[in-house]
Order: sequence, then structure tokens, then C-alpha cells
Amino acid sequence: MVNAFCTECTAEAYAQTDKIVYCGMSAVSDKRVFAIKPFEIGQPNPDNIYIPSMCDEMLLESACDHILTSGVRAVVRAAYELTESGIIEARYKLSPIMLLHKLGVLGNCTIVGGVCLDNDDLDLMAQESIPLVLTPTASAGYGHGFAPVCAAVRRGIKIGVGTFDGKYNVNHSVDYELQFLRLTANAEMSIENALSEEQLKRIAAFE
Repeated sequence: MVNAFCTECTAEAYAQTDKIVYCGMSAVSDKRVFAIKPFEIGQPNPDNIYIPSMCDEMLLESACDHILTSGVRAVVRAAYELTESGIIEARYKLSPIMLLHKLGVLGNCTIVGGVCLDNDDLDLMAQESIPLVLTPTASAGYGHGFAPVCAAVRRGIKIGVGTFDGKYNVNHSVDYELQFLRLTANAEMSIENALSEEQLKRIAAFE
């Protein structure tokens, strides 16, 4: 089981999963943790970077330059809520996903959040084999909504779940995220059991 996006690496997070993708500044020594540091302008950046929001123009431009010149992969928190997506749309006349594509870096990205993904975004992500990480409890808890997981699954997009900061999942339980995701999928499709057990297992393993 994989916690595919976690910004607070606690003992509870270690105990719940086989692998954690941790995006943060703290030093982590546990072998189950794949640590990625937030991108900083003018600082040495590791092989992989985390972009917590696309709204900072200077940070985004610098990070994209780094991705293009070094070929690193990036975890990008994008389309995660309506205000962020609206800012990008107003500024660039593009959705966050389309902007990353226009900037030439989408192929190096894993998208986190995805509440505001539309059909065109999902089609492009499927075409480019872009992974998507959902944060069901955080997205709902912070009032952002829920991502179109069934629409992404239908397109064959690789999907994982993460616990984000754990505010709405204090034990950092991936099982709890999956249970919550099952309910949001039912709401998305207006039916029960919108996701099969096999589909949920693949999401749990981030396959």
C-alpha cells in the first residue's frame, strides 16, 4: 500500500503503509520514504521537486526552467481547488494542466489534487500517461470538493491516494482515504459501488 503524497511524515504515517512519497523539508531516514523537497528559487534542488501551487509566477517559471534543463520529475499540486484554477485560467487562458503542457513540462509531472480537472485535462493526461494522486479527505475537508476519479479510471490514468497534511486523517491511514474515495466516486456517478474492489486495490498500490 502506497501513501502517494504526504506533507507530514509522522510515526502514524510510517505504520500505515509500505511506501510514502513525502513532500517537505524535514530530513527523513526511513527506507520506506521517498522524499521530495519543495522547489526553491536560487537554491540547489534535488533530482525531483515538489511545486505546492502554480499560482506563484516566478516560482513556476523557475521550476519549469529547472525541469526542462535538468530533466527532473516534479510533483505538482494542480487543479486542486476552484480559486487556484481560476487564477491560472484568468492569467493564462488555460487550465493548470494545459498550461503545464504548453510550458513543455507536463510529461515530467505527477499531478496532485485534481478536483478541477475537466474532460480535456483528463484526455491529455491519459494521452501523455500522467499519474494523478488524489487526496480525498483533505480535498473534502478543506472544502475544495472531490476529484473525478471514475472519469480518470475510465481513461486508464494511473491513480494513487495521499493523506496530505493529515488534518482530516490524523492517523495518515491510506485505508481511510480509500474508504472516503469510494464514497466520493459513488457521489460522482450517482450509484453505489462505482469503483470495483480491483480498481481500489490498484489505486492503493498506485499501479
